[in-house]
Amino acid sequence: MADDGMLLNFELGGAPIKSRVKFKGGAWRDRVKAQKSVKKWQQTDDDPSRPPKRPRTDEDATDRQSKTQKTVTPTEIRPPSYAMKTGQISSSVFTSNPTAVTSFNEPEEEEAEPAQPSNAPLTDEAENFLALGLSRRVSQHLAAKLGMKAPTAIQKNTIPQLVKEDTDAFLQAETGSGKTLAYLLPIVHRILMLSMNEDGTSKDTQVHRNSGLFAIILAPTRELCKQISVVLEKVLRCAPWLVCTTVTGGENKKSEKSRIRKGVNILVATPGRLTDHLDNTKVLDVGTVRWLVFDEGDRMMEMGFEDDIRTIVTKIRQDKLSKQNKEGVVLDGILPARRVTILCSATMRMDVQKLGDISLEDAVHITASKADMEKDAESGAADEALFSAPAQLKQSVIITPAKLRLVTLVALLKSAFARRGSMMKVIIFISCADSVDFHFELLKSAAPPEKPKPSDDAPDAPVPKPNPHIATTAAQAAYVTSPASPIVMLHKLHGSLVQSVRTATLQAFTACQEPTVLITTDISSRGLDVPAVDLVIEYDPAFAVPDHVHRIGRTARAGRAGKAVLFLQPGSEEGYTSLLNSATPIVPQLYESILQKGFASAIDLPPPAPSAETEKQTWMSRAENLQLHFEQRLLTAPGGQDYEDTLKENKWKTAKAAKNSRNAKPKGSPLLDAGRQAFRSHIRAYATHVRDERKFFDISQLHLGHMAKSFGLREAPGGIGGGALRRTVRPSEAKTHSRDKSSSTASRPAPSRRDHDGDEELGVVDEGAARRMKEKMMSVMNSTNEFNLG
Repeated sequence: MADDGMLLNFELGGAPIKSRVKFKGGAWRDRVKAQKSVKKWQQTDDDPSRPPKRPRTDEDATDRQSKTQKTVTPTEIRPPSYAMKTGQISSSVFTSNPTAVTSFNEPEEEEAEPAQPSNAPLTDEAENFLALGLSRRVSQHLAAKLGMKAPTAIQKNTIPQLVKEDTDAFLQAETGSGKTLAYLLPIVHRILMLSMNEDGTSKDTQVHRNSGLFAIILAPTRELCKQISVVLEKVLRCAPWLVCTTVTGGENKKSEKSRIRKGVNILVATPGRLTDHLDNTKVLDVGTVRWLVFDEGDRMMEMGFEDDIRTIVTKIRQDKLSKQNKEGVVLDGILPARRVTILCSATMRMDVQKLGDISLEDAVHITASKADMEKDAESGAADEALFSAPAQLKQSVIITPAKLRLVTLVALLKSAFARRGSMMKVIIFISCADSVDFHFELLKSAAPPEKPKPSDDAPDAPVPKPNPHIATTAAQAAYVTSPASPIVMLHKLHGSLVQSVRTATLQAFTACQEPTVLITTDISSRGLDVPAVDLVIEYDPAFAVPDHVHRIGRTARAGRAGKAVLFLQPGSEEGYTSLLNSATPIVPQLYESILQKGFASAIDLPPPAPSAETEKQTWMSRAENLQLHFEQRLLTAPGGQDYEDTLKENKWKTAKAAKNSRNAKPKGSPLLDAGRQAFRSHIRAYATHVRDERKFFDISQLHLGHMAKSFGLREAPGGIGGGALRRTVRPSEAKTHSRDKSSSTASRPAPSRRDHDGDEELGVVDEGAARRMKEKMMSVMNSTNEFNLG
């Protein structure tokens, strides 16, 4: 009893007194979490409404153990082998993956005999270029200098038509069948006949570079223009007095005007640059132009060149056709009496038909087969299913979950270069330029490049200097090398690179004597003829089926064998194979077989590598260790310190700098920033598939957390639908764009760097479509998963 007479009576009850747990040390956030966890368990124990637990018996333990042995696999019960320094646990790549719908247990039907090449030169001895109507000079040059003794099927059907007739033509044949020479040879032959008689003797008046411009060839990309020019220069060696040149975006316009002023007979150009020269170059006279060729016309329409094409066709047709040139050489009778338009494409789509309506008049549809031409003439339309991939091309589809995409790609490349000489050149197609840059930086070797050494045959010869244009686009590859291929070169190519770098990179990839890989976008999918390409990998599916046909057409060209591999995810994407037309069956493969084959031997991991405790000699553990290695590389700053530790150490510097600048941030890992940007661009590009294929590539079904693992990220970054719009404008729109920049880009999401030619002619993104895509993607980002806190 107290001195004042008050009595304090407290009822404690029968429960034991629980002491309050206190935590000391560590971060205050961790102490708060631990305190809340203890409080939660105490409240659970004090809840009277919760029924008491039933005591376990021996029968329950036996039943539980038997069920566990039946349903749980060793992979699912394996504890995590590593954890981040920050306390976050990195999940295994073999858990929580969706199950593939495709059946892989069906026995493969053995072919009675290998498929015959469908785009190879004809074997009939009677079929030669001389019999098709070409002059003896051109035929002998093709056989002696270029090694071409027999034409292909499309050349056999096209050359006589363009040599004898003056009608428009639409050439359609599968990739790698020789469509370029099919229209070049008749043009060169008829121009050459202005200077030569039928018996091969020279005429008194000889045509030269100042005799006039006779043909204009348009192509969608600069790389394709360069390739057409190279082929044309080889053909024109039989007539050195004829000159060809190219005008493309990214080149010096003054030098192009100088070449045009000196004189040119055949001009190869991109639509935007040709329109510019038609408006501003007065010496460009199109009065003698007899041929206008659109190579890969569907691609030009897709890239937004419709207005430029209309301008070109209008300006050429409105000029009066000259019957003789300035020197008095009569052109009628040898050259066509009218302007002939030729349209080339491997596929028939609405863009091509629209371009045909703009440029063609009473055109003849020419295909590789006479039967197909007769069938099309009767039906009045072309069957797109007839124009699929070459028959000798072997196609396969790898069904792999999103978390295993990156390690499966490395395993595929490692197994491809496991045998000496089995694989020389590989092309990997990726959807956007940001993703190309990231994968190039991730897969390239960190070791400095070796300096070139003098040759053993000529030790006194000067050592060639490295090309500065490919310093950032070519490097030695890591992870995919083997004892059979100790050196594998890696190249990257996309439309955001400057023209000099693009040209040098493509030339280096073509001339490389070592096994090499080209990581590129769709800029390399049209018309490029790179020799010895044995494998094409579509790491990201094409945005439309015709683009898929052009992609895989980079291999199996001119009768050569080739392989094409398509990556798809389990679920709705597996139905995409029903849209693909192929002369041979498309073989489905599960990722496990690729991983077992690729990781049968140990991987030489550069630092930072996993510790020795996790180095198990199984393909599954090697795949996990490789994924862990990629994630640690992204979280490691350039100086070798962990990125999270760098943030903590620089926290006080950030707080101090924030007083002076609102945007002050600690410097992080460049590779991590590149991975996040590549992830955002990939998700945006994923939403741009054509309407008919969007049911297979539904962005609402995409697991963003799992997809982040394929970029070496441990969680999906935010900001997919935000950012400023990057667009390229014409010079005439520069002033308007600068005035409206603040108002027009404030509410637009940043598009992915889905590739384009890089010229000034890129179209403007539709505001409504961009806004709808942003809303849809943000709704997906707000969905709950173990990787997304948003």
